[in-house]
Amino acid sequence: MLRKFASVLFLLTALVIALGALGHDSHAARLATELGRQPLDAHDAKVIILVWHFVSGCMIVFGTLCVWAWWRARRGERVAFFVSDLIGLFYIVTGLLSVWYSGIVFFWLFFALGALLIITSLPLRRT
Repeated sequence: MLRKFASVLFLLTALVIALGALGHDSHAARLATELGRQPLDAHDAKVIILVWHFVSGCMIVFGTLCVWAWWRARRGERVAFFVSDLIGLFYIVTGLLSVWYSGIVFFWLFFALGALLIITSLPLRRT
């Protein structure tokens, strides 16, 4: 029962990471508008928008890799969790550093998603 719950929660966490890209990227137009109001060079504003889209793409890739790890683990390949562990650790560190640096509570979400990836994978590693 714990394994089933962990498996579903792991998969949902992976999907939230991937689908988070949609929410992230949906703000690109608003960001472009705000950047247009700033005394920024047009080239710098374009670079910021490109990085914004790149981060959204990374979120899709990270989520997809976690779904892949889940899929492989369901077929008995426990070493696949190495990928989701790296992503989880990256999210934990990013969340902690972002909260520390900015004080913005929203970034605890990154910590929570990373922790969920790692914690929910633990029962799934057992044979």
